[in-house]
Amino acid sequence: MNRTKQCTYPHIGTVTYTYRTGSKRITLRVKKDSSIHVTIPYLVRFSFAEDFVLSKINWIKKKIQENAERIKPITEFKSRHHLVRLQAESSLSKCKVIKNGTDVLLLYPSTADPTSYNIQLLTKKVITEVLRAEAKYYLPQKLKELATRHNFTYGRVTIRNAKSRWGSCSGKNNISLSLRLMFLPEHLIDYVLLHELCHTKEKNHGPRFWQMLDSVCQGNSKILSKELKRFPIPF
Repeated sequence: MNRTKQCTYPHIGTVTYTYRTGSKRITLRVKKDSSIHVTIPYLVRFSFAEDFVLSKINWIKKKIQENAERIKPITEFKSRHHLVRLQAESSLSKCKVIKNGTDVLLLYPSTADPTSYNIQLLTKKVITEVLRAEAKYYLPQKLKELATRHNFTYGRVTIRNAKSRWGSCSGKNNISLSLRLMFLPEHLIDYVLLHELCHTKEKNHGPRFWQMLDSVCQGNSKILSKELKRFPIPF
């Protein structure tokens, strides 16, 4: 059975120690929310684990600082049709989301830090759902328009929360699109959709594929491809 103990130290805060069956050595982790966790084998004395943590103070502080620098706090986000805003409320004990027309309010307790990991994580989840709703309305309609204009046919269209690619086309010509396309300017959305439509006829990236894509992009496929690479998929 696992046993847990918490201790608080100057400069790094609370450390959670857990005795865990099956552990063979002391392990130390600083998570993305900067919480500190130590796993201890059952036969190791607690003082040894604590000494190990104290010997790693500088490393822990560096990891906490890296986490803070990695997180770019969001207090307001404007999509195509919505405005997501954070707002403090003294009467709240936990976060609450309210939709008022095109405004989406994320209300949080006034005693909380809006830049904290948990509130920023919730903010990103709210933004993701706003983008999902907009993408489901906009992208299939745009795809159909481009397919009709350029004489393409395709199967099903799905909208996913893909973080590694903007879109894909299956062997059965089903097209999957990332809701994060909604971060892009319209001409790059068109480029991604045309790219996937071309894959309904050419499944690889050979010369015939690029020739086809170039013909539907007014000869700008390579330029648009390079421009797209400058837009990393956000969070």
